[in-house]
Parts: sequence; structure tokens; C-alpha cells
Amino acid sequence: MPGRLLAGLTAALLSTACPVQKSDAAQVRHSGAGPLVVATQAGSLNSTLNDVVWKPFSQLTHQKVRTTRWSDLTDANYSLLRSGKQNWSLVLIEDDDAETGCTEGLFLPFPATASESSNADPARCGVPALSLDYALSWDSSRFGNTPTWRDFWDVARHPGKRGLRADPRITLEIALLADGVPPDAIYNVLGSPTGLDRAFRRLAQLRPYIVWWTSPAEAMHILTKGAALMSVTPTSEIAAANAGLPTPRFRNLWFPLLRVNYDWVIPANGTRDLTSALALATWAAASQQQSALNAQLITPAPEWAQPRVGVLPPAFPLNVDFWRRNLPAIKTRFDQWLSQH
Repeated sequence: MPGRLLAGLTAALLSTACPVQKSDAAQVRHSGAGPLVVATQAGSLNSTLNDVVWKPFSQLTHQKVRTTRWSDLTDANYSLLRSGKQNWSLVLIEDDDAETGCTEGLFLPFPATASESSNADPARCGVPALSLDYALSWDSSRFGNTPTWRDFWDVARHPGKRGLRADPRITLEIALLADGVPPDAIYNVLGSPTGLDRAFRRLAQLRPYIVWWTSPAEAMHILTKGAALMSVTPTSEIAAANAGLPTPRFRNLWFPLLRVNYDWVIPANGTRDLTSALALATWAAASQQQSALNAQLITPAPEWAQPRVGVLPPAFPLNVDFWRRNLPAIKTRFDQWLSQH
């Protein structure tokens, strides 16, 4: 893809902070280089991204986009990002991981857009990508009622395995929810030594019954294959699984939902075509793509789940600032806890 045209496309996007118009993007043509590689988590999310983001980009620019699987900042992925042996143009990553990787020099900074405040961080390494809501989910063919988080922990009354994320984020919040902590008090409790101990004690009660997962696709697989009676799953994965069935089989507990925000980042030791990577990131982060993605991924609660009076409270987001400050120490304890049991 000619650098001058892509640079012009990127500059136009950054200056207007709005999606590329067809008349502008149609001028961009593929130069014969290989596809741009995007690292994302496995699951139905990839199909949505392909339809909403990558296909339109390729149609307008003639530049192919290929996806590869990736999951969080594990030690192996840290090594891969530092090595320069991957050729990723973009990576989909959680907000707090984006900030951590930025601090450690793993990702490149993005220029601020004209619509942003002059006080915007000049060294920011991520641009908003999408959000996923995580819920207590279950197979209605095996469990006919609507469980609570307390039921999730009650294996005596509701025998069976439980699916949880092999990461302290989401998992410790859920442990406190199951222990009766209201959503708006989660981080006040989790931020104290006694509150953190409380979350680990609650988690230890369920430990023998947990099936651990590391990606949205794996979380859904646990339910579809009957490996767990209940699991924590993105609502978008549940919707995608039900879409292929004559009648919906899988259900969500619609309050509380835990919302995880994701960013696009460009690896510092990744793509050799930074101009193309920046153009793709700017396209993916444009308001039209974000709106279309979230319309597909933020699944509205069905009518049966709505309260008789009022409306369901919104999902509460994972606290990025909390996890940016505390994840290294808490994750070390969490990993040690996993290895000891």
C-alpha cells in the first residue's frame, strides 16, 4: 500500500476523528506486500471483527488483513512481543494491559486526534477498540432456574463444575460478589489486605470444582461441551451460540454484568510497515466501527430478564486504575495459589 496514500488517509482520520469516507479510502491501493496481521482472542468476536472492521477496510483499500490468536500478557507473550519475531500490526488488549505494556515499551504511542483535549497523554499506547460484558451463564437444558452468584458457589445444592477465568481480573470481583459484596463496593474491599484475603478465601471454597479458561472461545466451549454447569462467559459468545440453535439453550444472569474495555495497540517490535499499521488502527478505532462493534457485542437483556419496575442497572466496568496499580502483585499471588492447589 503506497506510504503517501496511507499517510494521507491516517492524517485525515486523526484530524477529523471520524470514519474514512469511501471516496477517500477508495484511492488507497495495495502495493503487493503481505497481509496486515492482527492478534485477537479466539471466539465469535473474530467473526464480528471480520464483518464490521476488516472486510470493509480490505474492500476499500485492497489491503488484506489476517488474524492470529493471542491471549493477554502472559510470560510467553511478553517474550514474543520483545523478540521482534512476530509481525503483528495490531493487538487487541485489555485497557490496563495496554497501559502496562506502554510503560514497559512494548507498544508504540499514538498521536492525539484533533478532537481530543490538549491535555491528552502524548505517550498513550492504545486507542479504544470495543467492550465485552461478562456474565454468569448456564445451560438451560441442564439448569432450569435463574441462578445467582451464591448459587454459582453452592455446589451442594447445584452439583457440577464451574467455569472461571484463569486470571485474577473478573475472577476476584466475582468471588466478592458471591460473598455478598455489592458491585459499587468491590474495589474498596479488594483494595484492602483483608478484602483481598476474603476474595481468595471465597475462591478457595470453589477451587475443586473450577474449570479454568483463558479466552472467550474457551469459556463458551466449556458450556457447549457440558464441562461445566455454569460459567463466566461474554454475553456476545452466548448470543452467537444461541443464534445457531432452533431455540435458545444458553442464558445469562443480566445483573450484575462485568464490562471489560479493550484497546488496539501497535507492538514496538512488530510490523515493519508502521504506516499501514497506524492506518488500520485509526480505521478500527473510528467512531463508526466502534459503534457497529458494540451494537453487535453489547447484547441487550431479553424481555424475560427485565425487572417489572424500572430498568436493569448498567454493567459495571473493571477498574483500570486499580488493576494497573495492583495487578503485578495480585497476579503473582493468584498464580502461586493456582500452583499450590
